[in-house]
Amino acid sequence: MSDKFVDKKENNLTQVDFKVKKKLEFPEEFISRSEVHSILSKNFGKISDSWYKFVMNWNTNAYQTFNDMDKYFILIYLVQKSFRHYSDVFLVYSENDFYAKPYFEIEKINLIEISESLNIAKETVRRKINEMSEDNIISRKGKKIIITMKAFQSQRPRHSIRQLSIFLSNASKYLATEDWFGPPQKATDLENFMRKNFTLVWRFFFRFQIPYLKRQRDYHDDLETFVVAFVVFGNHITRLKEHFIHKPITIENNFDDFGENSYQQWVKVLMLSKEKITGVNASSISEITGIPRATVIRKLRQIVKKDIVHKDQNQLYTLGQHYKKNIKDLEKLFIQNQIDLCKFVATFFELFKNESLKN
Repeated sequence: MSDKFVDKKENNLTQVDFKVKKKLEFPEEFISRSEVHSILSKNFGKISDSWYKFVMNWNTNAYQTFNDMDKYFILIYLVQKSFRHYSDVFLVYSENDFYAKPYFEIEKINLIEISESLNIAKETVRRKINEMSEDNIISRKGKKIIITMKAFQSQRPRHSIRQLSIFLSNASKYLATEDWFGPPQKATDLENFMRKNFTLVWRFFFRFQIPYLKRQRDYHDDLETFVVAFVVFGNHITRLKEHFIHKPITIENNFDDFGENSYQQWVKVLMLSKEKITGVNASSISEITGIPRATVIRKLRQIVKKDIVHKDQNQLYTLGQHYKKNIKDLEKLFIQNQIDLCKFVATFFELFKNESLKN
C-alpha cells in the first residue's frame, strides 16, 4: 500500500526567488504526504462539508464563466502554464499583481498537447479555442497562445480562495493533533497567505485540480454532467449525515493503514446506505449551478439511464443503483482524488510554514 503515497521529498520546492532576488531555503525534512493522508482520511467525514462547499462553489463559478465547462477546462490548462513558468523562473506574484497583467504569452503549445492532456477530442479543442478567440479571450500568434486580460479576469478565483482557505483551516484542526504540525490555522491567515503568494499556491492547486476534473469528465462523459451529478451527490451526503449525526461511523485502523480503511468505509456507507434520503429536483439544481433547467433535465435523463442517479415519483433525484453496482470503480475514483487532495494539502502547509514566504 505504501507505493500509493509520495515520498516526503518528492515534488517539493527547494528554493524560490522573488523579484527582489530573495532566496528561500527549505528544510531537509518536509511534511509527510502519507501522514497527512492518514489523518485527513480518518477524519474526512468531519471536514467533508467544507470541501464539498468549495467544490460546489468552484463548479458554479467555472460554469457561469462561459456557460461551457470544456472552455473553462481548456482555459485553466493554459493559465496553469503561466503559473508553472513563474515557478520555473523562481518568481512569485500576488493575486493583485498577477491579474494586473495585460496578457501572457505561452510558447510552443499545440492542440494535440491540450487534447492528450485533458482527454478532449482534438476537433473539440480546436472548436473551443476558435470560439474563445472570437470572444477575445485568447489569441494565436503562430505557435504561441496569448491569454488576454479578459481571460485572466474571467477565471480569477476570488471566492474560491476564501472557500479553499476555510477547508484548509478545518483540515489543520485535525493535522494539529500531531506535534510535527503545530497549531491549527485561521482561515483568514491562510487566505491572506494564498493571495500574497498566489501564483505559487495556485500552481500546486492546479496540479491537483486538472487531473481531478479529467477523472470526473472521463467518469461522467462531460463536465456539465459532473456538475449536475455533484449537486445530487452533495445533497445525498448532507441528508445522509443528518441520519448519522448521533451515531458516527468508526472503524479500527491498522498501523500501516494510512486511514484508507476509514475512508473506504465512509465511501461505502454513502453509496450503500438504505436510509431514506430526500432528493433534489431539477429546478434546484439549475438554480444552484446556473445551468439552464432544460439542460439540467437533459443531463439528468442521461445519468438516470445509466443509473448513476435515481428519480423518484416526486421528481426528486438521489444516488442510483449504478454507484452500488460499481462500488469498486467508484472507490478507486474517490481514493485517487483523496490521495491527490492530501498531496496538495501537505504541499500548501509546507509553503505556509516557510518563514521566507510568510515574511
